[in-house]
Amino acid sequence: MMTTNATPMQHPAASEPHVDLSRRQMRNAQATARYDPYLVIHKGLRALMTDTLQRVGRMDPDDDEDTAQALAQLREFVTLAKTHLHHEDLHVHPAMEARAPGSTRSVEADHLSHREAMAGILDGCDAVERSTGDARAAAALALYRRLALFVADDLVHMHAEETENNAVLWATYSDDELHAMVERLVASIPPATNAIFARWMVASSSPAERATLLRGVRQTMPAEAFGAMLGGLAQRLAPRDRVKLEAALA
Repeated sequence: MMTTNATPMQHPAASEPHVDLSRRQMRNAQATARYDPYLVIHKGLRALMTDTLQRVGRMDPDDDEDTAQALAQLREFVTLAKTHLHHEDLHVHPAMEARAPGSTRSVEADHLSHREAMAGILDGCDAVERSTGDARAAAALALYRRLALFVADDLVHMHAEETENNAVLWATYSDDELHAMVERLVASIPPATNAIFARWMVASSSPAERATLLRGVRQTMPAEAFGAMLGGLAQRLAPRDRVKLEAALA
């Protein structure tokens, strides 16, 4: 939800006959800093899933309460990851296909495999809950390793979206159009789910990204509601970052 100066890779489909994008269009779109619809949400998701991986890794299968808490975080992560995929499928991919037909084939395939992997992770959660003793310890380790593979694959996938998908979006849409697309996407997510995403995005963004994100949010909310939300989000920041945010929003 910020601009970025990173130079994206060219999408493989951009040179194929069914994608009506010239190389000049791609180069021109990449020449200047553009609005990046993936940047802040992906930072938040990376923080959430790596935190969850660590939480599952240190889970004590002999402690029922600790196991329940770890599995609850893992299930919340899977729910949010599914939500993210769904809204990319609903808003981002149709926009790409509308102006660059065929440009989402590889990421659509990734999304399908990720859904299958997430179903396996949820099955692994159930296996841990159903077992005890040595069997639970084995199930917990198997779940951790399954999650680690998913995280590794998703990190590669998100990089492809931030480089290849953005190359297509920047070549075919203006920043105003991309902002409007993201606004429609965010508006379609329930407020409680948006609040969870916001917590991870704010905590994992740079000070400049954080301020830009929250300035945009402030324009869409009543002052009192924004103040209450900001107070909760700020509690997750280090004191130095809170000072920077207060100054940026003053």
